[in-house]
Amino acid sequence: MTTSGASKSFASSSSRFFLKSRTLSSSKRRSSFRRRYRKTSGQIECSTKKTFTSFQELIDESEIPVLVDFYATWCGPCKLASEMCGKFASQTEFKDKVKFVKIDTEKYVELSSKWKVEGLPTFVLFHKGKVLDRIEGLPTEQQMKDRLLYFLQQV
Repeated sequence: MTTSGASKSFASSSSRFFLKSRTLSSSKRRSSFRRRYRKTSGQIECSTKKTFTSFQELIDESEIPVLVDFYATWCGPCKLASEMCGKFASQTEFKDKVKFVKIDTEKYVELSSKWKVEGLPTFVLFHKGKVLDRIEGLPTEQQMKDRLLYFLQQV
């Protein structure tokens, strides 16, 4: 079964993080994952939860770059950014090359302070725990795609 626009949630004792990923096949199911399916606009989306002890563990242990979208629920441009990241997550050129993570800045103030998030949306691209790129504000889809492709060539 192939799904598109899948999202993963990472929960710890004090935080929960959301990760957008491409497809998840039923053959890769593990008992540590919890899956929920919902139908939206003719497509099936799958959300998966996985537990990490911290956000730092998530960005340190990832073998592929992690694009973190710091957002707020009331922010209009953040909603557009979320849709853009969802499109990128379903594109084959980013499949298994980038993890897309969403962090609500109002719920996780300590993370937004640590990473100096001052404007919304803010995108931070991590690879092996280090910041590769940072974008504040909403870029166009082409600008974001070009920057991601540039940094993917660097790693």
